[in-house]
This record gives sequence, C-alpha cells and structure tokens, in this order.
Amino acid sequence: MIVHPETSNSLSMPSKFLKTITIAMLILATIMVLALTASIALLFTIGKPTNNNEYQLPTNCSENLLPTNCSDNQLPTISLAEPCDCGCPAISPVITNRIVNGEPAVPNSWPWQLLLVAFNLTGSPTSYCGASLITPQHVLTAAHCVFGFSPRYIGVIPRLHEFNISSLSPTIAYMAQRIYVHESYDDYYLNDDIAVIRLRTPVNLDDRLNLICLAPANMSSQPLNEGASLVATGWGAMNSVNRTRPTVLQQVRLQYVPNTHPSCSPLVGVNENTRPGQMCAGFPPKAVCFGDSGGPLVRSIDHPNGKTYWQQVGIMSGTVDCGINPDYSDVYARVSYYHPWILDKVRISS
Repeated sequence: MIVHPETSNSLSMPSKFLKTITIAMLILATIMVLALTASIALLFTIGKPTNNNEYQLPTNCSENLLPTNCSDNQLPTISLAEPCDCGCPAISPVITNRIVNGEPAVPNSWPWQLLLVAFNLTGSPTSYCGASLITPQHVLTAAHCVFGFSPRYIGVIPRLHEFNISSLSPTIAYMAQRIYVHESYDDYYLNDDIAVIRLRTPVNLDDRLNLICLAPANMSSQPLNEGASLVATGWGAMNSVNRTRPTVLQQVRLQYVPNTHPSCSPLVGVNENTRPGQMCAGFPPKAVCFGDSGGPLVRSIDHPNGKTYWQQVGIMSGTVDCGINPDYSDVYARVSYYHPWILDKVRISS
C-alpha cells in the first residue's frame, strides 16, 4: 500500500519540519530562477503600451501601396541588393583591438546605421534604438523597439554620427508608414525579436548612407564559426552602472558564440526548448548595452570578385549586464533564420 506523506502519521515532528523546510526552499529556488529569467529577458525592453498593435497589409492587398484587389501571387518578386551595392562603405571603418567596451567609429563608416526614435504627441523623443537600412525604403530593427507603437510616432535618422537627444525631432527623421512586427514575437523571452519598417518616403543613397547586405537563409558556404570576428555599432550606454551615453557612434569588436556554449545556452534555451531564431555574441568586458537594441551585428566577407563587404548576421536584442559578467553573452536575432520573413515583408510592402 502506498502511503501519501501528507496523510501519513508515521513521520516524526523533526522529519515533518525538515520536509516543510525542503519544500519551501524548492519553491523559493523556483521563484528565483523565474525571476532571473524574467530579468534577463527584459533588460533591453523599452517602454511599451499595453496593447500590441500589429501593422500589416490586409490579405486583399487593398492598401494604396499596392494594386487594388491584388492577390499574393501578383506581388512583385523581391531580391535585396548584392555586394557591393550593399555592405561596401565609401568611408572605411577603422577598428582597433582595444580591450575596452567599445570605441568611437569613423564618421559615416557604417553608412547603413540608423538611429530609431520613438516620439510623443508633441514630437519629443521618448526612447531610441538602433536600426539598419536594407532597401531605400525599408529598415530592419528589433521588435521590442517598436512593439505597440503607431507608425506615426516612429522615425529613423540617417547619416548621424554625433548624438544629442535634445536635437532629435520628427522634422529631421524619416517617419514610418508601416511597421511589421514578427507575428510570434515574445516580449518575455525576446524570441522572434525582429521588425521591418516601411518608410513614408525612400532615402537617397550616397557616400554617407547606404544599404547593408543580409545574411542569406542558407549559410552553409559561409558558416558562422565559434570565435568568428563580429562588429556591433550603436549609441547605447557606455556601461550598465551609470548608463552614460556616448556623444558619437560607438563600435565594438565581438566574437560569435554558438548557442550550445555555456555562456549562451541559458539565454536561448537548450535541447527541445532552444530558440533557433536567437544567437549570441560577446567578448567580455566588451559588449553592447542599453540603447543599442535593434542595431546591426555585422561581419566582413571576402567576395569572389575580390572585394570585401559587410554582412549583417544579427539584430541586437538583449543583454544580462552589458558584459560585466563573463558568464553571459549578449543575445541577437539571427538574420539568416529570418531572411525569408524579411523578404516577405519587403515584398508585400513594395
């Protein structure tokens, strides 16, 4: 006969007390694990309205951006720019090996880098993120940077180097026309943390503003290997303690960290719970920090034509502590995984 502990009278008082203490400690440990997970997931989350407004074209394609009553198979076939129509800056970046948390970039050496700003009703900036230009009218960023915002309050500022938040206004920004947040975006784990923005008007490309190449869906010919050199850029905080903002665009050299690495797997899930749309990069104490969300993580590639170009492999998503703790990498959305999704959003809005 099986005797359930809670109904048995055979336990002594000390045994019952120890059992109660053990159960309480297990409950407390569970709560602490859940709290840690939540804190990791929310470090890069900016202020969001309670409603999740999804801005997508209706399936009947009746928006004024597209032919009236068009069907999906009548939409144009889209292909993004090829090297060196993308990824080849006219002003070459200069990256040192300083063991610090980033360094100032050469002005306009990352010409696809955009500052994404959320404005309020009066036109004052309320928050900002990074973003990258993938077509003259489409921008790639993190979902949590635009989640719940109306397009009328979201704008991007190109050709920016010096950062002065008091000078930011909708009058100098290219404002959003539509925002496509990934349909499965999860603001708890920051899974599927990716969004595409269509601008009201296209930008004019020049030596200071150009497109970034995107990692293809199939990367078998150019895989990301552990320790591969990567570069992140943005105007995020210089550290996680006092969150001092930089005055100019910063760059930091990082390394690719596989999802199975001990510093990455606790953040992106393991085994059947792994999230393939997430990836890690880091090189403590060098890291990204608050305000870098949505910005590009890039690598340089030697093209068969002899040229070297830059390719975006990640979108900044989350961090534990801006590189202070070497036990954790930073988390990015994996561009190659979402390449078909990105193409689809560009296609239906072109």
